[in-house]
Amino acid sequence: MADEATAVRDPIYDPLAPAVIADPYPSYRALRENDPVYWHGFLDSWVVTSHAQCRQVLGDTTNFGSDFRRVGIEIPDTQLSVQSLDPPEHGAIRHLLVSALHEQPPGTVRAQFAEIAARQLAELSGRPGPVDLVSRFARPVALRTITGFLGVPSPDGARFEQWSNAIVRSMDAGIEPDRAEPGNQARAELSRLVAGWLADADERGFLGAARRAARDQGVPAAVLANSTRAVLHAGYESVSRLLGAVLARLVRQPELLAGPEDADDALVDELVRLDGPVQADARVCVRDHTVGGRAVRRGDVLVLFIAAANRDPAVFPDPDAVLLTRRRGLHLAFGRGAHACLGAGLATLQLREVLGALRRSGLRLAPAGPPTYEPTATLRGLADLPVSVRRTDRAG
Repeated sequence: MADEATAVRDPIYDPLAPAVIADPYPSYRALRENDPVYWHGFLDSWVVTSHAQCRQVLGDTTNFGSDFRRVGIEIPDTQLSVQSLDPPEHGAIRHLLVSALHEQPPGTVRAQFAEIAARQLAELSGRPGPVDLVSRFARPVALRTITGFLGVPSPDGARFEQWSNAIVRSMDAGIEPDRAEPGNQARAELSRLVAGWLADADERGFLGAARRAARDQGVPAAVLANSTRAVLHAGYESVSRLLGAVLARLVRQPELLAGPEDADDALVDELVRLDGPVQADARVCVRDHTVGGRAVRRGDVLVLFIAAANRDPAVFPDPDAVLLTRRRGLHLAFGRGAHACLGAGLATLQLREVLGALRRSGLRLAPAGPPTYEPTATLRGLADLPVSVRRTDRAG
């Protein structure tokens, strides 16, 4: 990235500017309208904001890689995981994780998710004064869900939060380089914790299945621990941020919950498209190629703005609106190709169960102050969402 002391901030997109943190979508639109494949001097990268070009790069692991070692760039050992390895090395670890994710019967998983959401909503009922839906609902629900699914105890609160937040902040190290090393240290600490869980796991459940498959397929223990850590972290941070953003929308637009439950698949797809927390993902050009008419050279970095692609009017007419009649499955919130999100099915199931629990709870949520956002650009999330909570007669 360009030297921060001398670099000139980009006039179209300044990632950590307070106004952009609060609402990045006008900047994404301006980037796309200016040039959907745009050289961003401050980021020292190609910024890609159109759906077609983001999908092209995501699906092409021959010419564009997640593994920056393919162009001679060293990456820390703590980052060698299912998220960063490319095919063919990527195949074994992804396959075993996908198999482990299906170890539990879907009905059991759904019931667990529903029970966690209902229990947390019950704790909101009757609280005096404003309630923060981030700390009182989104974060604890996501943590209880992913640790319950993995079959592990909830990590120490303060220490785990410190590690988790450092990893999220380090995703913006291209903007603020000082965020990189704390993130690498946090990954190492969390991987050590996960390695202990894997060593102690019995043969049942996710961890046992992952360990068996890793042994059978020769996946290195460090890659297994790092990849399991990535599952844990995404299940906590990405899902809690998705839930927080969706709740913020439902507080503003409660009518979205008034529709029939059989429309929830369409509603979930739209909510994920509009409120998915992953704003951007990066790839490195492995071989000279063309993207949107631009000559991209080996070693060039491309920042794919997933959140911009998901509001591209060429694919999504009236892109900022929730339209339940849209064709589902077109958005890129869970990526595409070899690195498509492993936990997409779990995340959408969890969101669906939260919507159902909200309908059955008999609670009405209303704004009790402005929400605020964490100062992160790559993985967007609310810092707090104050609401008032009152009971209606719709429970049942």
